[in-house]
Amino acid sequence: MNDFVSKIDDKKYSIKFLDESRLVLNEREYNYSIKLLSSDNFILTLDNRTFICTVVENKNSNFEIVVNGELHKVISHSLISYKAEELLKSKNQSHSSGMTVKAPMPGLILKIKKQNGDYVERGETVMILEAMKMENEIRAPISGTVTFNSIKEGTSVEKNIKLFEIR
Repeated sequence: MNDFVSKIDDKKYSIKFLDESRLVLNEREYNYSIKLLSSDNFILTLDNRTFICTVVENKNSNFEIVVNGELHKVISHSLISYKAEELLKSKNQSHSSGMTVKAPMPGLILKIKKQNGDYVERGETVMILEAMKMENEIRAPISGTVTFNSIKEGTSVEKNIKLFEIR
C-alpha cells in the first residue's frame, strides 16, 4: 500500500514509503520531509536537497507541478493500480476485434461527447451518465472507433445495458 509508480516527464520512478521520514526512490533510500505551505504549495526535502513545489493541476492521477520554477507533468499510481493498468493494456491489445461498454449502473445519459464513427483514445471520456445525482464519466477502455447504436442524450438506461462499442 506504500508502493507507487510515477512517471515524471515520461521517466518512470518507483517509490516506496518506508515510514514517516524514509523512502526508497528507484532502489535508493532517502530521508524525506514534506512541509505543507498551503493546499497547493509544499516544500519537499530529500536528504539535503530542497524542492519548492506548486501543484498547478490535479486531475485524477495526473498532475502538473512546478518544482523549483520548472513545470513537470506527473502521473502517479499505486503499485497495484499501475500493475492493473499494465495488465489491461496488454489485454486491450488482444481486443483487436473490439469491446462493448455496458452501463455500470442505472441512470440517465446526460452528455455524449463523441459521435458515431469518432476515433477515441483509451481513457478518453465518451459520455456522462448521471446516477444517484452524481455525474459519472464513462471512458473508453480501449482505443478505436465508437458506435452508439440507439443510445442518445436523455436516454434512461438500466445496469448492463449496452452503451457503445469500440472497434
